[in-house]
Amino acid sequence: MWDRFSKPLTVIVGTAAIVLAALYIAYRWVDPLPPRHLAIAAGPARSVYENFAREYARILARHGVELEIRNSAGALQDLDLLRDSRSGVQAALTTLGFAQPGDAVALSSLGGILDGVIFIFYRNAEPITQFAQFRGKRLSIGMPGTALRALMLEVLKATDALDDSPDLLDLDIDQSIDALIAGKIDAAVFPSQLDDSLFERALGAPGLRLMNVAQAEAIAKTIPELKHVVLWRGLISLSRDIPSSDVDLIAGRNRVLVRKDLHPALQYLLLEAMREVHRAPGPFNRLGEFPSELPNDLPLSPTAEAFYRSGPAFWQRYTSFWLASLLNRIVFFIIPIAAMLIPLIGALPRLYRWLNIRRIDQLHRALGNLEREHAQRADKSRLGEYRARIAEIESAVRLLKVARPFEADLQRLRIHLRMVQDGIGRTEAVAG
Repeated sequence: MWDRFSKPLTVIVGTAAIVLAALYIAYRWVDPLPPRHLAIAAGPARSVYENFAREYARILARHGVELEIRNSAGALQDLDLLRDSRSGVQAALTTLGFAQPGDAVALSSLGGILDGVIFIFYRNAEPITQFAQFRGKRLSIGMPGTALRALMLEVLKATDALDDSPDLLDLDIDQSIDALIAGKIDAAVFPSQLDDSLFERALGAPGLRLMNVAQAEAIAKTIPELKHVVLWRGLISLSRDIPSSDVDLIAGRNRVLVRKDLHPALQYLLLEAMREVHRAPGPFNRLGEFPSELPNDLPLSPTAEAFYRSGPAFWQRYTSFWLASLLNRIVFFIIPIAAMLIPLIGALPRLYRWLNIRRIDQLHRALGNLEREHAQRADKSRLGEYRARIAEIESAVRLLKVARPFEADLQRLRIHLRMVQDGIGRTEAVAG
């Protein structure tokens, strides 16, 4: 019985082992379907970062993905939350230039999203165009631990404005504008947009001036985290000619970072949201300038590289997000597995036939051996042995069951059996 089933069992076990190995390898290399929840760190409440995150959340919600917004003290704390795998934060809006050497192990960039313009309003009888003119003055350059303060300290150091100990006050944006209007400080530095109420308030306050940064281009080349931008004449109001001349400004470069273990499909969805939110032209950027793959202090994720190189994948252009994710898994999982199984599937008919006729072939060989021996030694002394062997074969043939397509093979075996039986019977008649 073991001899009868050992070879088929070996084939079946071997085939199953190959299939299981292929499935395991594919499982290890192919990501599961994406989760439906994602947390992003987005700076203080009511900040530009939070406003962008809310736009991302609205777009992701269309695809059935919930974007949880985590507020923080600013871009530096956003980055700290992203570094901490226990925080649950998988993406962050943050400022260029604060990555650490080890961050590339766990973090990747999805690209730049905007140049955060830094406005510097001051109260002074004479125009201030260089940071060295702030020596000894009372300045608000952001709260301790914020990216703004860190960047402005670099600027003040590079321009020797830290000499004569300028008085740096710890004020948030609202407090700094209030203090500047009240004359309690000499200058307030804050990031903003032209349509922001805080910017409009500072611009309309009597006695306050917007600094024209004369060395903006040189500062941007000295501090790569900053960029030189221009507020063109009349851009705020053409009818009132505000500003009345071009104003040189500096801007911080902002981007979205993600953890490398964030599902590629969610990375792609974030990239689509970034493009929808940031693609439009603005006062300081061209149409389609953002999101941008450069500059970066961390490598782009493979998903972002593919996004900037070739745009959406075929499925993502014409199907829903979840269907595209499923179709991608079919392409990268099921099709390769099917290709591996095609040779095995093609071998199944041969295996099926072999399983059905192998016993018939064995009995044919047994009859052939008996027939040859009988032809060579047809003497009376061997007749008893021949009769026992032919009876054993006849019993096996009688018990043999095969599928309908192989009944003709079984019939040929029975004919062969009768021929050998007739030959032995003739020998018995002669010997008798």
